[in-house]
Amino acid sequence: MNVSYQYRTTGGDCGCGPACPAPQPPQPCGCPCGDSFRQALDLLCSQQFYGLVDFGAFAFISDYYLLGASVEAPAGGSAPGDNLTALSATYRCGSCGCETAAASGQLFPPTVGGLAQAGTVSQAALCRLTAVAFDAADDASLTSTANYQAILQIFNQMLRPSSPQTCVSIADSLTAGVTHTATLAAGPLLVENVLVLGQWGKLLVLANSTDERFYLVCADKIDFIG
Repeated sequence: MNVSYQYRTTGGDCGCGPACPAPQPPQPCGCPCGDSFRQALDLLCSQQFYGLVDFGAFAFISDYYLLGASVEAPAGGSAPGDNLTALSATYRCGSCGCETAAASGQLFPPTVGGLAQAGTVSQAALCRLTAVAFDAADDASLTSTANYQAILQIFNQMLRPSSPQTCVSIADSLTAGVTHTATLAAGPLLVENVLVLGQWGKLLVLANSTDERFYLVCADKIDFIG
């Protein structure tokens, strides 16, 4: 599939040096989920997604910290939802290097009501990530609901359900057959009744219609499934 990319050029800085070199072919990042995160984040910068995604409403989630959101008690019930506050991290397209993403925002501990940590962050290590969450854009031309539906349609066209073999993996068990909903916990992230769209490499792609939010979750980091 041929994918074209658009890059934010504000300030001419990608967060890892004075200027970004010309984009290079993707290189292995050293871990399966890191490679998949790199590919998926690059995909969000492509012409297909660029105008639909709010690049100022991201969260980068590891086992020990969250960048761009804190943890709160989930609402519960039957509606889709998660245990994250409003997303506030910024992801900058055109990130330098294969092992990091140019992401900035406040760091929070993985506990309910955790306070923002002092200091500034400019990059996220892809191999340490458990999940990435992002919201659909809300702009003058289209509402976030319209953008959410457009992203949903693109993912549905791109992603295909897995075909489980004799030994069924977590990813296969969640993506096999028809599209359905799931509740799962991965590190500090808890999502409830979200739509399972499919698998991108080692990542599960999930959608939350309540918050018009999407999740890229490392399948190897999933702890519990409901």
